[in-house]
Amino acid sequence: MDLNYSEEQGLIQRQARQFFERECPLDVVRKAWSSEAGLPAPLWKRMAELGWLGALLPEEAGGQDLSVTAFCRIVEEMGRGLLPGGFLSHVLAAQAVRLAASPAQRKALLPPLAQGETKAALARCMEGGRFDPAGGRFYADEKADGFLLFGEKLAVPGLAQANEIVVAAVLGLPEQLAAGLAWFVVPRTAPGVAVKPLHTLEGGMKAASLRLDGVRVPAAARLGAPDRPADGAAVLAAVSQLADLALTFDALGGATRVTELTVEYAKLRTTFGQPIGAYQAIKHKCADMLFATENLRAVATWAAWVQDSPPGQADASAVLATAMARSTAIECYDLVIRHGTQAHGAIAVTEEHVLPLYAKRAKTLALAFGSLAYYQELILKESGYKVPPVQRA
Repeated sequence: MDLNYSEEQGLIQRQARQFFERECPLDVVRKAWSSEAGLPAPLWKRMAELGWLGALLPEEAGGQDLSVTAFCRIVEEMGRGLLPGGFLSHVLAAQAVRLAASPAQRKALLPPLAQGETKAALARCMEGGRFDPAGGRFYADEKADGFLLFGEKLAVPGLAQANEIVVAAVLGLPEQLAAGLAWFVVPRTAPGVAVKPLHTLEGGMKAASLRLDGVRVPAAARLGAPDRPADGAAVLAAVSQLADLALTFDALGGATRVTELTVEYAKLRTTFGQPIGAYQAIKHKCADMLFATENLRAVATWAAWVQDSPPGQADASAVLATAMARSTAIECYDLVIRHGTQAHGAIAVTEEHVLPLYAKRAKTLALAFGSLAYYQELILKESGYKVPPVQRA
């Protein structure tokens, strides 16, 4: 197992950092957070030209067919630069289409997604504190001429700017959940689709609530061949693991930048005639931040390697690796934010400073797609750990 970055991956990451520093500086981020428009259209177009919107899609569909590890190098720089908008939700939606669609559907749907002509959002069927398939809130009732879709989701990242919604729905009505999961592509303008933009703590992801109230879609809207539909649960698991890994690298990029900012501040800020970095308490905080960040980097890189490895080659399952990466990311990003805020002092809680933006991002990532307790429980299950019975007096 070699966890060193390849020359190609290093080039991709350097290109991404230079791009975001040039095209998405802090003033662009703040403007996007406070506006309904979100990510500026010219920036979205340039990202499409670089091939990032189709980073994981096959070359015949206009994508780059990058490895998961190479794609995560881009996401790390997006977290470092606090990229606003629904990029990740779009990429995840495109990946769901790639995995679930028939060859004819892929040929029709993937090129517009890769080129950014269509903006998509992923609406998974998890909600209400549950993140397993049984916690679904979307249902598909099959009719002679297609399907009726029902259900609602409190917050879908990237939905506010999307014009297509990729939905994972439980086949059958709520009382009949034995038929499995199916994937659908639903136009945002379809009758019965209600989208309400939300004002959230982190203004960059442009989440919106989604309600499907008897949305009628043709049979062709279901992804997969009619005679051989895709395994909806397997697609959901693959997309969920990719989402967890991407959020991990987003946190890694942000934690790295906060650590750098704190060290720079500790060198410049003086009290009693010397930099605050000369004091042992600040040194310890900076050292803890660096240790946490490098620990996260190691676990995240290993998890990406596991996802890229052929079946049977990795030393752990992709589920276990991504769960470990996500739980580490949640804890490490929180520690880095707390130490960075304490080292900066009062200026770190003012809106003029950049640190509150990272703090809001960290809190949002900690709650996205699953809580810390969910991932810790998943690690125990995947590790085969059996909880001992409670001893009663």
